[in-house]
Amino acid sequence: MPPIRIVSLAQVASILGIVDREDILISQAKAFHSHTAHETQMPLRSSLYMDYHTALIMPARINTSTSAVSAVKIVSIPKKDSKNGLPGVTVVMDNETGEPRGLVNARLLTAIRTAAASALATRAIFSSSSTSRNKTLSDESQPLGKPASLLTLVIFGSGAQAKAHIQMLIHVIPQICKVVICNRTLPRAQELMRELQPQYSSRSSGNNSTNHIIEIEVFCTSTGESTNSSMASPSATPESLKEGLKKIIQAFILADAREECEEEAGEIILAKKLTGQSGILAELGEIFDEHGQLDHAALPSEFKSLASCRNSDGVTMDAQTKDVSIFKSVGIAAQDVAITALVLDKAEVMNLGSVTDF
Repeated sequence: MPPIRIVSLAQVASILGIVDREDILISQAKAFHSHTAHETQMPLRSSLYMDYHTALIMPARINTSTSAVSAVKIVSIPKKDSKNGLPGVTVVMDNETGEPRGLVNARLLTAIRTAAASALATRAIFSSSSTSRNKTLSDESQPLGKPASLLTLVIFGSGAQAKAHIQMLIHVIPQICKVVICNRTLPRAQELMRELQPQYSSRSSGNNSTNHIIEIEVFCTSTGESTNSSMASPSATPESLKEGLKKIIQAFILADAREECEEEAGEIILAKKLTGQSGILAELGEIFDEHGQLDHAALPSEFKSLASCRNSDGVTMDAQTKDVSIFKSVGIAAQDVAITALVLDKAEVMNLGSVTDF
């Protein structure tokens, strides 16, 4: 039996520390395109319930005209909050022999691939808005009518997902100069700020501040569904439920995977029951091509109208006009295949990991 490469958590972290984030984004964009083009297999996941975790077993395969990768991911979802990512492992299969080719620690990869999807959606919407105003993000554009010097990211949560989202969103929108972290506990928010400060010393940061909410251009929730919105909260009042659904219904929605969101995302399901439509205008695989590049022509024109509905001060000119876009992500197994294959390929090139007979 051929040898298998085992890549540890520390080695995965080392690879992620030097890999070009564009390589991550392109690999994820390709995975979404493959999903839309029906070039993936993603059987229903299985669950194993334990005292302190729920283990999910997720097999998947990406099979395009130029490559094929198969993998099985096992991840444990803790019943209590975890700031260090989800413990898990992914087995990558050899395409010809069917034998295990690599065993990769997946603790950091779930957050990275999820954040990459958010970054792809944000890049698409912001670049489209800029294009409609004859500007590009690379020339200090003013997305959605707001000066770049005031561009703010507000993120709810302070765990691995929050950290990965901050890193990926600043990568695709370098004009973000202020990050506000909203978290239930102040010490953890401050800890995340300290972790990120060396990378982004030129940017300002804040924590648990609601004063910034009216200033934001990018708003991200990276907490569990039981706490990240009034629609999913067990303590939600009828009024907050109504307001939350109103925001969903009145927004332009881009999804990672249309069918999966319509079946799994609670707020999308509720909105569809009320209106008869999910409100999803497109999924990522429809606007990114087989090379992982954004196809501006494929992005629905509604997103391009976001720039024109605001004046130079960023104020909505027509109260009846939609001026908010929402990216809804439930995650698909093809993402795990793509990010794990990328890390395993890098490990082989860098000769990282333990190679042993299996």
